[in-house]
Amino acid sequence: MPNKKLLEALKLGYEAEKEGLRSYLKFAKETKVISGKNMFVQLASDEVDHLELIERMISSLSEGTTVEKVEVPKGRLSNFMPDQKDVSLQPVEKGEIGDEEALKIALSHEKKAIDFYKAEARKDYSKEVKEFFTKLAGVEEKHYQIIEAELDFMHQDGFWFDTMEFSLEK
Repeated sequence: MPNKKLLEALKLGYEAEKEGLRSYLKFAKETKVISGKNMFVQLASDEVDHLELIERMISSLSEGTTVEKVEVPKGRLSNFMPDQKDVSLQPVEKGEIGDEEALKIALSHEKKAIDFYKAEARKDYSKEVKEFFTKLAGVEEKHYQIIEAELDFMHQDGFWFDTMEFSLEK
């Protein structure tokens, strides 16, 4: 019998990731600023990755096989989004009220995901499962920082910053 508590947590995480995917695709469609669209599409793509990882873990548990170490990708946004402290960026397009509201909703979604995954990582699961939840929390924290930086930057002058010309790689 698979760990019922873990299966419930994974299913809850799966539903939350699905809701994030829907929201980010909706925001990408509604946002008129290209850099904002790109950011929301990348967030949605990361949510798809998380859904697939969670599906694999649920399947593994349901089949009664041992949960092995799962590699959680750092997230596509990390490849081209600036770090929160790097706000010396050139504004490209003026945002609208709806853009700001979308960013606030995205922040709220990411905060809930961070809290959920961190709480699950503290529970009495195997080392591999704890590591899985910790890594998911880390990706969601990066999303939170990126969205927060966008929102902070937009509050300065109403502009989104250009997401395609910057890298976190050092």
